[in-house]
Amino acid sequence: MVSERRNELIAELLHRVHFIEKWGRGIKLILSKEPDAEFSEVGTKFITTFKRKSYYEGKKVGEKVVEGSQKKLGEKLGENEKRIIEFVVKNKFVTIPELSKLLGISTTAVENNLAKLKAKGILKRIGPAKGGYWEVVKK
Repeated sequence: MVSERRNELIAELLHRVHFIEKWGRGIKLILSKEPDAEFSEVGTKFITTFKRKSYYEGKKVGEKVVEGSQKKLGEKLGENEKRIIEFVVKNKFVTIPELSKLLGISTTAVENNLAKLKAKGILKRIGPAKGGYWEVVKK
């Protein structure tokens, strides 16, 4: 394969820190892992577009979402999500740092789990960040 570096400086830097293992493998490697990837060239820019699945039901973005598919989200909760709900039921004023200590995970992980629960419509924040409380919308 012909290898043409589009940005010599970045290519050399990535090679030095071992992010590039071999010249000329990039596109072939991308296609082996993401066969739906699309490549385009606009002016001097080379663009790779990755087709990702929708968060809701594994459909690709742009495909029609089947009604009722969002209900399945509440059925599959992770262990940390289940435990967060338990703690919120016991104490609706529980804070993220308190949840972090109770669960033994980072505050970022707690925030990510809370975001998932809110997106699934299971948990809702009432009031401001300071002084507000959590409400379990559906169990």
